Amino acid sequence: MDGLLLDTERQMYAKFGEEASAEMGRPMSLDFLTTVMGGSKELYRDRVLSVYGEDYPYEEYQRRRWEKINRFIDRGDIPLRPGVPEFLEFCSRQGILKAIATSTRGEVAQKCLKASGIAAYFDYMVSGDMVEKTKPNPEIFLKPIEHFNIPLNETLVFEDSHNGAQAAINGKLRYILVKDLAFLTEEDMENAEMVTDVISKAIPLIEKENERTAGI
Repeated sequence: MDGLLLDTERQMYAKFGEEASAEMGRPMSLDFLTTVMGGSKELYRDRVLSVYGEDYPYEEYQRRRWEKINRFIDRGDIPLRPGVPEFLEFCSRQGILKAIATSTRGEVAQKCLKASGIAAYFDYMVSGDMVEKTKPNPEIFLKPIEHFNIPLNETLVFEDSHNGAQAAINGKLRYILVKDLAFLTEEDMENAEMVTDVISKAIPLIEKENERTAGI
């Protein structure tokens, strides 16, 4: 969801992480913040304390950061990433089942999807508080596949982060990368079905695959 469909990594999470840490006199770099995108809250905390020291006032940082994030969400104007409306309309016309698999808490995810105007496009959602292990563990992707009762080879994951790509790899799932702010490795990109900067550019790939498997 974040950084893939919604332009929230750039305009919300990274921005307010930088602001909150700077206000405390313990600034975090944008380069660092990109490495924790798409992961669990435990991964976030462990990475902060590992890089910035065990004495980093993490709870105060998160309190300030979430105050800013919640104010932004409450404004009700969550921006979409390029190509998202066209892509979702295409998938809906094709009858393709669509699930959100996000490390974000369910309550926050629902608010963001509603504020962005795309909530109605999705048939199912798995949030970070619905799984025991979040990305890079594949559980968050396997739950909607089980819910839809479809084979792994009829599934395509869309991701923008290293943690998400690794979750797809760990689940033996095919995936497409839509690059945003989040850190990606060469392995992430080499194993992807496609690497792009706009999600709607994946439409021809899906059309070709649907033609190839028609009638099977």
